[in-house]
Amino acid sequence: MKRIGKVARRYKFFFLNPYQDVRFSYCPKCASKTKLRKVPLVIQIESQQPMVINKSCRYCPSCDLLIAHRDEVEKQLSSLIGQHQSVESSNIIGIIEKSEWRRNTSESMKTTEIFDGLYVFKQVLRFEPSTWIKLNVQWKGIES
Repeated sequence: MKRIGKVARRYKFFFLNPYQDVRFSYCPKCASKTKLRKVPLVIQIESQQPMVINKSCRYCPSCDLLIAHRDEVEKQLSSLIGQHQSVESSNIIGIIEKSEWRRNTSESMKTTEIFDGLYVFKQVLRFEPSTWIKLNVQWKGIES
């Protein structure tokens, strides 16, 4: 697989949460409390230039897991593009530094500049509930 970006990888795990009723205040991997972290996500939309959105995500410092909520990402994308954009037709490929994101908001960055400063996620995870128990959901990881 061809490596994207010239910088080292950040965040060991990434999870795009498809569940609208679950917000993961606790980590689905280790069950410790998650924190909020605002990161500039780089999103490749089908045949368009990559977009960068500054998004609040859940973060587990003990697992190094970053969790973005799919419905919130779609809502933010649709407000930028002007039409509803499904995350299936787009791909969250990593993050960039805040300074690069600020520069991108003031002046349009070229695709090569975005990819040069891109931190690609080491592994993308999927979680689904192993059992639904009232007020206590147990999660199991799925290897992708």
